[in-house]
Amino acid sequence: MRLKQAFRPTGNLKSPGLKKQADCDMMKTYFMQNVFTEYPAVPWKQGWRFLAGPDDPCPLLTGDAQGELTAKNCAWTLHLLDPTIPLTVRLLSNGLSLYVRKQEKEKHIEALLLEPGILIGSVQGLPPPALNSTEQTNQDPGFTWIKAAPCNALLICKGSRFVLVTGTLPRELALLKAEEALEENFNALREEETKKRLSTAGLFSINPRHNPPVALAAESLRLRLRGRNAALPGIWSASDMPGPETFSLNELYPLVQAWRLIHPKTALNLVHTALALQQSSGGFPAWVNCEGAASAAAPWPFVIQAFELALQDQHDPVLLKKTLPALRKYMQWALRRFDPHRDLIPAWQSDQEVFIPESFERGKASPDLTVMLLGELEALLRLCDESDHSEAAIGPLTAEHDQLAQTLTTVFWNPETKAFSNVWKEGHYIHEPSFGSFLPLYWSGLPAEFKKPLLENFEETHGFPGRADPASWKQEQIDDTVHLPAIHQFMAFETLRRGDESRALLMLFVRRAREGFAAWFERESIEAARLQRHNAHIEKSAYALGPVTASLLLTTQYEFQHEALTHAPTLKNLQRLIHRMRLTRSDLRIILVVGLAMLVVHLLYHPPTHINENARMAEAALNYRQGQFSEAMKICRRYPDNALSRFLQGNLMTLTGNPESAEQLYYQALLEKTESPSALFGYALSLQLNGKFDEAIQRYNDFLDIHEAQLSGGPNDALIELAYEFMRLADAEFRIPPKWKRVYTLPVMNDLGL
Repeated sequence: MRLKQAFRPTGNLKSPGLKKQADCDMMKTYFMQNVFTEYPAVPWKQGWRFLAGPDDPCPLLTGDAQGELTAKNCAWTLHLLDPTIPLTVRLLSNGLSLYVRKQEKEKHIEALLLEPGILIGSVQGLPPPALNSTEQTNQDPGFTWIKAAPCNALLICKGSRFVLVTGTLPRELALLKAEEALEENFNALREEETKKRLSTAGLFSINPRHNPPVALAAESLRLRLRGRNAALPGIWSASDMPGPETFSLNELYPLVQAWRLIHPKTALNLVHTALALQQSSGGFPAWVNCEGAASAAAPWPFVIQAFELALQDQHDPVLLKKTLPALRKYMQWALRRFDPHRDLIPAWQSDQEVFIPESFERGKASPDLTVMLLGELEALLRLCDESDHSEAAIGPLTAEHDQLAQTLTTVFWNPETKAFSNVWKEGHYIHEPSFGSFLPLYWSGLPAEFKKPLLENFEETHGFPGRADPASWKQEQIDDTVHLPAIHQFMAFETLRRGDESRALLMLFVRRAREGFAAWFERESIEAARLQRHNAHIEKSAYALGPVTASLLLTTQYEFQHEALTHAPTLKNLQRLIHRMRLTRSDLRIILVVGLAMLVVHLLYHPPTHINENARMAEAALNYRQGQFSEAMKICRRYPDNALSRFLQGNLMTLTGNPESAEQLYYQALLEKTESPSALFGYALSLQLNGKFDEAIQRYNDFLDIHEAQLSGGPNDALIELAYEFMRLADAEFRIPPKWKRVYTLPVMNDLGL
């Protein structure tokens, strides 16, 4: 499919929020004036953590009941409000807001962690919070002190403000901390938090169903950040590995991709920490935990690619010059590590390193490793080309790159199956289809004769080699890492982003992934409500997202938003703008009064010429449904400017073999009724029938983006499937899709969905 591309990544992710940031900050601030009201709402669920920063030793947790906060292994609970009140909840990594439904302006509570152990908040129209405990409590009006191991607690309420101080401080010091906190400007702190999340807000779509997972993914990544310690000399991100908290270099590349979207400086800090772990040999450990233990296995070769991505947002020639020798040393180490006998066929050296789980055998090589090494070499060559001090290294690196490219396209390519296969180093193929057989598409330099069969197979099966269920990547269970590990899902996205020049398969993957994330959030919300009703307790964290899964969620959302903004018509962009401009009631009253005045003036100077126009168009619609097309056309011709008239004429022109006229009629109807699924689909079909394949593909994409969720699962579900089918046929330049007249038998088209 030849979707027109204003953005085409070549191994990197350039967010529009990272470019021209200064130009759009003012507009974004207008769109998102308060993170506590504009952030997506989520139901209350126990186990969500709140951290003041990477070094917070004692995070607060949401309790079992709605509106309760506590800390791990503590005997006290902060009750923010009555748990039976229906609330709108917004969770941040360092705070939350609780708004009483239908009384949002009058009754709400907002709270932020000012620093580790200090929670400050504001109360409007509700009783002040209360601190309860099974331990001995000292209470006075507006003041509660609890001394209990392992964490003391002090609550002070003054007017509309409150502060909770926790930790090991004695009472006198806790009081001083509380008084200082109450002097803080809470509104200024709220604005500061809003500014921190401007990039995340830029990822929110016009469809609110998809926004809560985006917010949760960004906040989950923030919760995983940790400060420097004796083992890790910088900011790092905690992985999902069991045992002591661990920084995994195998998660570095997805993390950099995600953090570039929400805070580029953090992406560069994570890479700095990783590079500081380089060993004297030039290699890196696959992971290091907070206690200093390090893996003997090597990480997957994405280190240089992660550095290149992070550096693009904050280009620093001095840093590049300083880091290049270490990267070149690592590249030499990696080539020796994975090809110790220098037979030009790289292979994994340990079952702890292998990318495809449980596939390691000594003497067996797989194409995925060669692809990763090619990516590292190309990234290093690009970095060397930007530096004035690395000319001598370019020649040897280019030779290594050419050798690996030849290995991939000769040793691993099986001409009989037209696919990439694993091989024994003795020289024969092993028929073991796996995700590694799909990964060569990740190499942007893969020749077309190898790329085309892989894309065609994926298009036919919608699955990856070696999967028993071809559609496993569509699963709603995004935490199902048994059938498709999260890193494989992320690399599938990256591979399609590089290998699918038409972007049709990429956007199909993105849509399915977004639907999976939305379904996951809805399941989590149902589970949260069930647990609240039964007052049950679970150990699993609230809305738990692994770091790679969270990165996939953010990057696919960005790709979807970029595609929508690039290819959506002007009216859709205007609709998106109006949706984000949260107008107040006063604004709406002014607009309404001005609009009525303009209408009165218009009617005075342009009185209606046909009083019975609506009745006559209803008669035309009835004639159309009954098959009396000539009678319907006679009426429509009397009202050429009516949207319904144009739509009916467009249908009749299409059915009678005149798609040229139908195209203009549908377009004019769509201008007046921008929300109409029938007019948009009819317009896309007429474009295809007229041979305007690129425009037709864009309009089918718009139809799916806007109306897929609304029409799926009902009597019009077949129209969604036809949209996907017609889009693929338009890509293949089929002007007349088979069964195209079936469109006009479906309810949304036959009942005139205007």
